[in-house]
Amino acid sequence: MKKILFLAILLVNTALFAQTDPSATPTDCTNAFFKGMLDENGTIIEKVITDDFTIISYDGMMADKDLVLQGVNGGFVVIETATVEDLRVRTYGDAAVVTGTWKAKGAIQGNTLSSQIVFSAMCVKVAGNWKMANMQFTAAQ
Repeated sequence: MKKILFLAILLVNTALFAQTDPSATPTDCTNAFFKGMLDENGTIIEKVITDDFTIISYDGMMADKDLVLQGVNGGFVVIETATVEDLRVRTYGDAAVVTGTWKAKGAIQGNTLSSQIVFSAMCVKVAGNWKMANMQFTAAQ
């Protein structure tokens, strides 16, 4: 009886972990990225981006993984409130394009950010996990 109870607990914990795994799907990966931005948590972001990750901001500036993590971990990117809406995912085997809108309020290097941003993310499957390889922001009109 104890073995059955232990096995049941193990299976429930495994199912719960799978549901909260930030790399389980392209949607999970994208949501984890934005949650990491909101929480100013570079650890979360680092788990869901590739080593060669690139972000293109709405002003055309590009940043790589190291610069993004330095900005988030160093307090240069401060997001007070943010929501992700209108997610659309198109999957092509081990690659996916995720689009949507991100309504954010905060500051980047002391410059106020309060806008609705349209984004496009490229997610890829790496060693069985979904990771974000590229993110591009465009200011919504």
